[in-house]
Amino acid sequence: MRLTIVGSGPARPQPDTPASGILVEADGTALLLDCGPGVIGALRRWVDPTALSAVFVGHMHADHYLDVAPLRYLFPWGERASRRLPVLLPPGGRARLDALAMAISERDGFFDDAFEVSEYAGGVERSIGSLRVRPFNSQHYVPAWGVEILDGASRRIVYAGDTGPTVGLVDVARGADLLVCEATLDDPDVDDVVRGHVTADEALEMARRAGVSRTVLTHYPSSLRPAIAEAIGASGLDVVLAAPGVSIELPASS
Repeated sequence: MRLTIVGSGPARPQPDTPASGILVEADGTALLLDCGPGVIGALRRWVDPTALSAVFVGHMHADHYLDVAPLRYLFPWGERASRRLPVLLPPGGRARLDALAMAISERDGFFDDAFEVSEYAGGVERSIGSLRVRPFNSQHYVPAWGVEILDGASRRIVYAGDTGPTVGLVDVARGADLLVCEATLDDPDVDDVVRGHVTADEALEMARRAGVSRTVLTHYPSSLRPAIAEAIGASGLDVVLAAPGVSIELPASS
């Protein structure tokens, strides 16, 4: 199983990376986790986006889903695609997607001609090719979900999505082969009272408590890269700092 960073940026546009987008591949299956601005154009370096096995969207903030519109334009405009791409949205996402079609002045059913849209439920597992995915509730400013991904050898990736510091993520990620966690903030005091993001130090502490084998820190402003790299170096953990093109193989013996 291989994970490739397509975009590692937050909502504020960055000069050197798209927003949120991660490609997971295993045994002929290609799953895109989130689809933020700039992701689809960058994704074409690795795969044909129309040939993805599925797209999973963790929540309906623009930096996690807005590139579904450019993705749609890769499909025939005026007819139904011969093979529609499964797009997994959180509860309520279907209505948001319909509203997006109206916002970009497209017709009713515009996305349905190219996408097989469904809404997932937290804790309900489903198969996508050779992978099994299980969404779990995250802690964010809006309803949000992370996802556990397991391959045929039971190797496990936990993608946290956007999250505040929470014991729920620690519990889900416990013992995972790979945890992908955000590191958006440089100061926790700038966050809301009910936290929706974490600092690199908070992300690393959750990884430590979960006892994961390896961690990827993503979803951060590029200006924080040196400080996050310093925190990683001081942590004593096996941590990779996300950037476009960074790829991680999960070995068969993991």
